[in-house]
Amino acid sequence: MQPPIRNPNPRLEFLKPLLNDSTKQFLAQHRTGRTDFSDFESIFTRLLQDHRPDPPLELLWFYSAVVFHSSKQDFGEDSVRLTRSLFQMLVPLSESFSAAKRAATLSPLVYNLSRLVKTRREEVSELLDAIVSYVSAYCGDEGGGCGGGGEDDLLMVTGFSFADLSRVWVVDEAGVGDCLETFMPFVGERLRREVGSESCSVGCLAGIVASQLLLLSLCLRFDSELRKDLRESVVQMVNAFHSCYFSDGILKMLLVEPYLHLTPLLGPEDEAALLETITEAVIESAESLFLNPGSRNDQRSLQLKNIAINWLFLFAKASLRKIDDQEETSRYMNMFSHSRIPYHLVNWVISQGEVIRDVDTLLNSTPVSFIEWLLSLEEQGLRVFDCDHSKNYAKTVVHWSRPDLSLEATLLKQQDGVDQDAEMADHLIVSSISISSGSSTRKRKEERLDKEGETKTKLFKLRHNNFQEKARLQPFVFSDLLVNGTEVGVSDMEL
Repeated sequence: MQPPIRNPNPRLEFLKPLLNDSTKQFLAQHRTGRTDFSDFESIFTRLLQDHRPDPPLELLWFYSAVVFHSSKQDFGEDSVRLTRSLFQMLVPLSESFSAAKRAATLSPLVYNLSRLVKTRREEVSELLDAIVSYVSAYCGDEGGGCGGGGEDDLLMVTGFSFADLSRVWVVDEAGVGDCLETFMPFVGERLRREVGSESCSVGCLAGIVASQLLLLSLCLRFDSELRKDLRESVVQMVNAFHSCYFSDGILKMLLVEPYLHLTPLLGPEDEAALLETITEAVIESAESLFLNPGSRNDQRSLQLKNIAINWLFLFAKASLRKIDDQEETSRYMNMFSHSRIPYHLVNWVISQGEVIRDVDTLLNSTPVSFIEWLLSLEEQGLRVFDCDHSKNYAKTVVHWSRPDLSLEATLLKQQDGVDQDAEMADHLIVSSISISSGSSTRKRKEERLDKEGETKTKLFKLRHNNFQEKARLQPFVFSDLLVNGTEVGVSDMEL
């Protein structure tokens, strides 16, 4: 969810020129070979004290950066101990922060760990376990659900640029072009643009930081020969990162990015296997957010709705890739029919003043049919999708899933024994749901669909068969063809 553009805190704007000048001076001094930056430490120590108990993140990051660089001579070549000392410094400095802000504070740690993970694997693994344990214990939602404070706060409250700030951390890298790309090596361009924008929220960065920590930890544990154990580890870790900001962040990374930039650590085949495992774990773990959503304010209700829609996209994407496996198709249909998340979306629609007739038919439909229903609501005037890119993503999922039934239906009928009624069942599911809002009412459809599990499985397989080869071999790309005749990559999507 893209927050509205907000202005920096006027009381803190005086810090922007200070940070600009300090950054320039630090970089200039570093180029001369200077290693002692104690003068910066004393200035920023006072600033942090002056802004207790909730100092701006940009002050804390600059202060921790100069301390980190000054400490290198004390630790010599032991970069792992140096990074551990950074973690031990950041934790008490962020003790008074909200859960999301504590997680966002750890962003420099991810950068340093990513530099060490190839050469100091075992030592990094121990440190990473400690960091992951800290995040799961102290950076989860406060009060349960999506009620944690601080997620919607502006990330850079002084007006200083996050990209400029990252230069202080990547100063040792030779020939750096895009500082954020170097600072966030496992994050794609689209999400880096969001982090670097003036409107980026604390929750947005917190979700990306937590997701990167999860991915790094799983890369170190990955063993292609022990897939079952890997899956159990992934499920446990994803469940431990119980927060709205994490769910939002990992869903964005899985949807927006065609890959997770882990090939240097795993190789393409292992990365694909890990991606599939993470996707299933995220689909399962997101259910807990909707177990007791309770009564939330409008902002939290909107956040949960957007997470639910992104979950629906991810579920459809994952299930379409399993369409050639009858057993897996049945399993996905069973998961969808027992999920709380479609119920949550139905309740959200009702809360907006819509009247839904024949809810049972809707809840027993396929994921793509459910998305198609949401699109029909959007076309009738209800703001379901929070941006045009999200709406186009929904249209593309539906577009990819609809084969030309004239020829393919005949072949599928011979192959699967599906009769003509099953061929048109998905259309009937959508058309049999009558929706009225305000003064408009619609005639309730008389057709009803047999909802037995075998029929739904065949329907699901029929509906999405044409997606099989493309989805299995290519990154998921959504097309704007239905809108303006152009094709857009998923990396251009803003969720």
